[in-house]
Parts: sequence; C-alpha cells; structure tokens
Amino acid sequence: MLIRTLTLLANKHALCKRLNRFSKIRFYCDTKKDIDFSKISVDKIRNFSIIAHVDHGKSTLADRLLEYTGAIRINSGQNQILDKLQVERERGITVKAQTASLLYKYKNEVYLLNLIDTPGHVDFSNEVARSLAACQGVILLIDANDGVQAQTVANFYLAFGHDLLIIPVLNKIDLKNADPDRVTKQLENVFDISHNEVLKISAKLGTGIDKVLEAVVTRLPPPTVNKNAPFRALLFDSSYDKYRGVLSLIFVKDGVLNVGDTIQSCYTEKVYEVKTISFLRPNEEPVQTIRTNRTYWLQHAIK
Repeated sequence: MLIRTLTLLANKHALCKRLNRFSKIRFYCDTKKDIDFSKISVDKIRNFSIIAHVDHGKSTLADRLLEYTGAIRINSGQNQILDKLQVERERGITVKAQTASLLYKYKNEVYLLNLIDTPGHVDFSNEVARSLAACQGVILLIDANDGVQAQTVANFYLAFGHDLLIIPVLNKIDLKNADPDRVTKQLENVFDISHNEVLKISAKLGTGIDKVLEAVVTRLPPPTVNKNAPFRALLFDSSYDKYRGVLSLIFVKDGVLNVGDTIQSCYTEKVYEVKTISFLRPNEEPVQTIRTNRTYWLQHAIK
C-alpha cells in the first residue's frame, strides 16, 4: 500500500510539473471555427517523422506535441494517443506508424505540422521506411541515459539515405543517470552532428517541447508540389473497414482531389471512387477537397 501511495504521489507530482510548465503557454485551439485549412499555404506546411530506438520516448513525445498544439487535453488521462492497436496498448510499444496533423502558431503565423510516430522495434522497420518516403525531415530521438543504440544508427542512415533533414533530440534529461554531454559527444563522433544542433528535452515533463516545434518550423523545408498538375499521391499505408471499405493513408504530391472523384492505382490500374476524405488530428476530421498547396495528410475511404 505504501509503495502504491508513493507511486501515485510521484505521478501526480510529474503531472503538476507538466501543467505548471504548460500553463504559461497560450494553446492554439485548432478547430474548424478557428482556422480554414484551405488557407494554409504550402510554405507553412511541414511533414516529419519521429524515429528512435525502442523505448527512447517516441510516443511520449508525440503525446506532448499533441498537448502543446491543443490537439488533445493535457489531463486527458490517456497516454500513447497514437498507439491505437490493442497489442500496442497492452505491451506499451508502437507497431504501426500513426499520423496526426497539428496546428502550431509561430511568430503570428499558423503552420500545419504533419507528424508520423514510427515504431522503434527492428521487426517493424518497414513501417519506418514507408513513412520516411512521405517526409521532408525527421526528429531523431535519443535517450540521454542509454545513448546511441542499434536502431538509432539504422534509422539515422535510413533517413540520411532518403536525403531528409535530421533534428537530433536528447530525451529523458530528467532521469537521475542521464548524461546529455556524453551522448552529445557520442552523436558528434558517430554521426558528425554538431553539439549546437542537439536539443535537450524531457517528453515526460514537457521540458523543451516548444524548442522542438520551433526547430520543425525553422529547420525543415516545406514540401515540393505542383498544384496545376494532374492529381498524384503516394499511398504509404492502408486498412480495411467492413462498414466503410478500404481506408488509405496518402501523401498528396500534385493536383486536387474531391469527394466523389475517381482515382486509379498505378500498380493495379484499378479505378476507385472516393467516398470520404478526412484529416487525422488525431481523430478524423472530414473535408470535401484537398489541394497540394494546402493540405497533405488525410484518410480517404474508397469502395
């Protein structure tokens, strides 16, 4: 009973520290009443993934980014928001890459940040490879206690091979045995990353989350698109719903797509009718039209 009481008090203390840290921040309420997605220009869009070794805090960082941008409530009582599969909930790991579109206000300009939280286990590395094909940059997350691990190296060179910009972030600096200086030198020796580029955060307590969002906006480039070309998109994940049909997660490269349009698969050459189009924020938010110079992550149902 005493151990359980101490655990509850520790969790409450951590939550209070996070609430106090975030209380000074004016959250940007990202609802349809506040902003029209169609008015967000392409230069205000950033597509990025979080990559790391297993248990280095990817899903926790994703939760803090969702909280900071107002996509979810701080004290919602739910962790690992983007881990939706039952096995992910039970085992506390990420199996499938999940996406969410965030609205972030920086210097009085609203940015659309499209996030992909990827798995860390080597068994699911194919999820990472598919996700990176739709990004312009990544957050390379490293545990400030464990340092560079096997999947850290593998994911770094995977992102490097895709010619993506890399934002190095040290997580868990609040731990007793954390040694950020040692891990920073490790990054410089292994990846030739300058210590000036490394961000130091605690995803659990919310320390430095604002610096991560600022780095995403200032360091990563917007996507290269052509709005006048015929519709073209990259399908990087899909699933099937017995009530709605095929649900495809796509990155729009060129052109415009409306509900009711027909699309063709380049691989199978089959034609499908688009039934619905939605943003993932992280819950589905229906839209009627998507354009290359406006919105990028969406889920559409085709039957």
